Amino acid sequence: MKWKRKKNVEDGSVRTLGLLPKSPIFLHPFIVFSAVWIGVVFLFSLHLSKLLLYSTFEASRLVLSIWIPFAAVVLVFVPLRKVLVAEYPAARLREPFNPSRLDRQLTMLFRVWILITVGEIILSGGIPIVWLALGSSKTYRDFGIPSLHGFVNSLLLTISLCRFALFLITSERRHLRVPIFIVFWSVLVVTRNLMLVSLIQFAVLFVRLRPIKMSTVFRLFAGFVGVILLFGIVGDYRSGSSDLIRKWAQPTDNYPEWLPSGLLWGYIYAATPINNLLYTVEISPPLNNLLFPNTAATLFPSVLRGVIYGDQLGEAESGQLVDATFNVSTAYVGPYQDFGFIGIAMYSMLTAFLCLQFWYRNDLKSVLIYVVFCQCLILGLFWNQFLALPIITQIFWLEFFFRRRSTSKSRVRTYYHNLLNPGANSLNASPQK
Repeated sequence: MKWKRKKNVEDGSVRTLGLLPKSPIFLHPFIVFSAVWIGVVFLFSLHLSKLLLYSTFEASRLVLSIWIPFAAVVLVFVPLRKVLVAEYPAARLREPFNPSRLDRQLTMLFRVWILITVGEIILSGGIPIVWLALGSSKTYRDFGIPSLHGFVNSLLLTISLCRFALFLITSERRHLRVPIFIVFWSVLVVTRNLMLVSLIQFAVLFVRLRPIKMSTVFRLFAGFVGVILLFGIVGDYRSGSSDLIRKWAQPTDNYPEWLPSGLLWGYIYAATPINNLLYTVEISPPLNNLLFPNTAATLFPSVLRGVIYGDQLGEAESGQLVDATFNVSTAYVGPYQDFGFIGIAMYSMLTAFLCLQFWYRNDLKSVLIYVVFCQCLILGLFWNQFLALPIITQIFWLEFFFRRRSTSKSRVRTYYHNLLNPGANSLNASPQK
């Protein structure tokens, strides 16, 4: 794959154009979304755990209430976009980015992250993996400075994502240091969410920027299996024993006991969220509150939620649980608690619109934002990533990293027009800093 570049004579830097490879169709938000929820129904239908209380028909009906609004937005958005692009073709153009400037920013902010994290380690009295090894009463929840910790995690996620993008573009292996480090760090702080988010974002970005071959598919599959096994190892280490998951998950006689615990961790965590959402629908009537307190609550630090919403706030993140050990109920439990199935439909339509906005853009910043949103679609099976501060703050950081200087939109469009249509004008001016 060749990357088109043009030397900017005025500032001496290489500006990589926003002419990225075309995205493979299977990364389309509708296909990703459908694959996740069809997969959920399939896993649920196996009924390999005694915790799964509902029939496959009930699970399918609930999933359809999530899937249909998403599909409706796709059906409306695609033809509408074709009309808008035909009417306003210049709107598709984006400013090129400066890899050297991005590299400098990432280096500086990673140092900031290190300083803040050292402060968190000192204030927390260590790190979670050491507490586990020593049998301390402290857990991973006790690590970090409340409210600030999520913001710091978001910075690390964004830096690692941008570094991985630079590696895919330049093939310079030094950019892999931070992506490898974040996986190692997630083990040290015993945070599977940080590991899952980063690995999913790396995988989506890799598929987006690199051509797909059979060897690539094999490596991704091997990586997926490795993540599941590592997920189980971290879970066993955090709980203290591999036998506990079998006690908690209550596998049926159909579940092969010889399989590694990681697969049981993966299965039970994939199947119980829809089970919990069904349980919430069954026993908890919605508030019918258009302010959507349970949906929006995750945008605020936990110390502020009660102050802002008071007694209007239910179980914003978990909903009603069949078993408190498995405490996630999909991204749709908050919208349901707020406004029932109408709330689910509204949230599903909003997420579809956001993803489609960036799916069709081909500059690097938009690609990275879509990678974040795609990860939110995938992990929407577990919790509301779109409105989780440590996740969605990545958009703020990406906007900051790729912010424009003093270049006007008109000059950028002229620059692109001349590049793509060299015969149209004799002007070959570059955008000014």
